[in-house]
Order: sequence, then C-alpha cells, then structure tokens
Amino acid sequence: MISPAPPPPQSLLQPRKLGPLIPNEHGAWGMLTTAFLLGWWATPPFSWRPLYLVPAVVGIFLMRYPVGLYFKKRRVTRAMQISLTREKRWFWIYLVFTVLVALPLFWKLAWWWLWLFVGPSGLIFFLHLQSIQRRQEKSLTAEVTAMLGLALLVPAASYAGLLYLRWDLLSLMGLFVFYYLWRIITIRSIVKDPSRPRTDIKKMGKRELLYSAFFLLIVVGGAHLFYFINP
Repeated sequence: MISPAPPPPQSLLQPRKLGPLIPNEHGAWGMLTTAFLLGWWATPPFSWRPLYLVPAVVGIFLMRYPVGLYFKKRRVTRAMQISLTREKRWFWIYLVFTVLVALPLFWKLAWWWLWLFVGPSGLIFFLHLQSIQRRQEKSLTAEVTAMLGLALLVPAASYAGLLYLRWDLLSLMGLFVFYYLWRIITIRSIVKDPSRPRTDIKKMGKRELLYSAFFLLIVVGGAHLFYFINP
C-alpha cells in the first residue's frame, strides 16, 4: 500500500496575501541601518554623498527577500503546483526600482568603484541562497553570510563620502562583524535552549533593533571620548 503524502505546511494552505513583500526582520533592518550609519559617521568632514546610496541599498535589501522566499518554497510549491506569482512579481518590482535609482550613481556620478563592493556582496548572497536552497535558512552559515553581506556597507558608505578607502575602516567593519556574530550566536543558543520558554521571535527582533541602536551609540560615543582624551 502506498502511504499518503505528508500534508503541506500550514503556511501554504493559508490564503495568499496581496500586499507588498516587505521583510519583517527587525534584526536585519537594524544591521542594515547600523552598517550605513557607521560608514557615514566615519567620513570626516561631514558629507551628504553617502545618502545617494540609500535608495539603491534599500532596493537591494528588499529585492533579496522575495528571492529568498522563492528558493525556500519552490520545492514544495512545485510538487503541489502552487504558483509563486507574488514572489516573482515583487522581485521584478524591486529589481526595476533598484536599477532606476542605481543608474544615476554610475551615469551621473561615475561611481564605478561601487562594483568593488557589489561584487563581493553578490558572491556572499549566492552562498546565502545556497543555504536556503538546501533548507538550511536557519543555519549558522546562512545567518553569518547575510550579516557579512551587510557588513560591506560600512566601507561602501564611507567611500561614498571620502572617495578613497581608509584602512582604519577595516577595524570598524571588524567591530561590526564581531558584535553581530556574537548576537547571532547568542540568539541561536537562546532559541535552542530547551529549558527556556518558547521564544517570541518578533519580540526578540525588536529588542535586537534596540540593541543595534545602543551598539551604534557606544561605538560613536567611545570614539569621540577616545579622541577627546587623546587629541
């Protein structure tokens, strides 16, 4: 006798939402904002040029969300003949938006140096998608690769303001990586601890958004205090 196929996940049986696909990932939004602000802050004298990156950066950040969902769901949806129309539609919407806002960076500003950061970010994102395709989206590799892709925004935002690379930015980027690697490992240990009550991921994400703000304030305040004591 042929055993019946396992029931599909409840998320696939629920009615499909019609609104935009916006990542509800408070921790990821916190990392994105912190990386940009750290790079912008490390551009003395003050410059508005890093703000030109914001629309394209947000577009890329939004675009990778439907791509990740597509790779995550496509095995099950293909077997059940469920279309991923929403994911595809919003991918193309975000892609067109990103291209439109990124074109002036190359055409008007001639910021061809952006490929120095886009290239490694694309490679890291490819590794991240491989983890998702293998159904390992919650693995340490998937989370670390997502964080490393955002970490490259620190030197990119600084380069946009200075138009040259300061090597001390590597220490700032390293501090970013160290902090969020610690947070990733800490959260994973909390979630996997059987002695703890069930974790509310949304509340934890909102706390991480607050912790990101504290981290940014501590880094900026500590640096100013250091230069005040050692002018």
